[in-house]
Amino acid sequence: MKRILVPVDFSENSVFAVDIAVRIANSLKSKLRLMHVRTGKQYFPDFAKDNPRFIIEDNDEAYMAHLVDRAKARYDVENGVVDYKFRQGNVVKEITNQAHYDDSIIIVCGTHGVSGFEDRWIGSNAYRLVSNAPCPVLAVRKEMDVSGEHKILIPIDSQKVSRMIVPNVTGFAKIINAKLLIVGVTRRSRWSIPGLIAAYVRQVERFLRKSYIDDFESQMIDGTEGPKDMLDYAKSHGVTIIALPVKRSGNPFENVFYPFANELLNMSDLPVLAIPEFEGSGTIFVR
Repeated sequence: MKRILVPVDFSENSVFAVDIAVRIANSLKSKLRLMHVRTGKQYFPDFAKDNPRFIIEDNDEAYMAHLVDRAKARYDVENGVVDYKFRQGNVVKEITNQAHYDDSIIIVCGTHGVSGFEDRWIGSNAYRLVSNAPCPVLAVRKEMDVSGEHKILIPIDSQKVSRMIVPNVTGFAKIINAKLLIVGVTRRSRWSIPGLIAAYVRQVERFLRKSYIDDFESQMIDGTEGPKDMLDYAKSHGVTIIALPVKRSGNPFENVFYPFANELLNMSDLPVLAIPEFEGSGTIFVR
């Protein structure tokens, strides 16, 4: 049985991430594991305020047990498991190691964004986590509306990696019964090849049809202005999740994420599904 990993730092955003992960686990019929990286800091969560349970037990073990009990109340997977792990050290490294060890299919994490900064490690490490994780990462914030029908935006540009993530995004879309919006992103440049992005979009369309995916639409946009215009476009077209690729590179100085993705991750009031570059065209999201 596959497993979903949820890093928690006991902030409201990480608690929200647990709730989202439970929904995905129920759809995928997967195990669910919460984890906390001990960094030496002491936190007093909002959910512990005025709660008699924590008057005596005021520690991370009690906090984690509370979150696991809370998740189990919403978890509905036959023979499924909800558990937790503690690790100690570098936050990103330990989350990545745990995901490797568990062979996790997705990491669901909270991120604070540019508004409502919280003194926790999840938000401040979100970009580094999505750039290093061995599996897709779904970044969410508690202000996000995740109810109702879903539509996932997949931006397609000149980079091959933007097309390589399509199988995994499609697999995730099937899990949550989401529609797909394929967006060809052009940029005003003297180096642009007319019609190239449109050809790539048609390539993605052919893949979807061969995969018997009919619930999708395609459009072309000018993405020269960057993440704000992309976010405005997404919201104006009913998008609920933005999918972005993470490009693997042996060069530590090479930008491994979209040039505007860190900014988008911080400003987005929509969930961001970051998918690392995988070899082949298979999907890890199977029921």
